[in-house]
Amino acid sequence: MSSLDVQIKELIFQDGVPGFPELQRFLLVQGEPGSPFFSLQSQEDEQVGFWVIEPFLFFPEYEFTLPDSVKAQLQIEEDTPMFICNVVSFREEGQITVNLKAPIVLNEKNQLAKQVILNAEQYEIREPLMQIRAKAASE
Repeated sequence: MSSLDVQIKELIFQDGVPGFPELQRFLLVQGEPGSPFFSLQSQEDEQVGFWVIEPFLFFPEYEFTLPDSVKAQLQIEEDTPMFICNVVSFREEGQITVNLKAPIVLNEKNQLAKQVILNAEQYEIREPLMQIRAKAASE
């Protein structure tokens, strides 16, 4: 798994993304060089976008095996450079979670991408990433 070397990449989701099967073209934009945070914005519907992270900085032991069907669909071979990211959600009370159960896998050679739902029991849909503390009104 490699680290993305370009700040902006166009991704093609042949099956769309979960919840938006009709949307296939997205831009992955890195906030700044070296940052693990990216925005994933639909090119077909400006109302649809997600925050994603490169998970390995936060979860260094995160690993999974791609099913052969996904490798075939994305045309991934043993030496194919890939980029992995996960959707981030901002929850009530300032909690930020990451979906480790369904990573987005990108074949960097052909820009094909897919959100893959893992069978791995150890990963959560709402894995805590961080907590943002709200300032007390008296400060």
